[in-house]
Amino acid sequence: MRRLRCSAAVLLGVLVLAGCTRTTIEGLQVRSGPGTGHAVVGTIPEAGTPVRIGCWQRGEPIYGDTVWYRILGPEEGWVTNYYIRTTRELGSNPAC
Repeated sequence: MRRLRCSAAVLLGVLVLAGCTRTTIEGLQVRSGPGTGHAVVGTIPEAGTPVRIGCWQRGEPIYGDTVWYRILGPEEGWVTNYYIRTTRELGSNPAC
């Protein structure tokens, strides 16, 4: 399995400063939309797995946290901010 590193990346000629963003639990479900009513499209098996955030939006609250991230890797889909730890400010990621 290819691991993502916490660093800067170049996507289509645009520099994306990814910071260090990682999962906090094992078996994090990746969903097709920002809420638990959306289908599970993948799972990130290990806690501490680096993820790439594409954008964020408000969705179903999870333990009071309404922010959901559209992630680009290692799976593509939506995960709740509640199970993500990032060194970046929310505003540094674009809204979807």
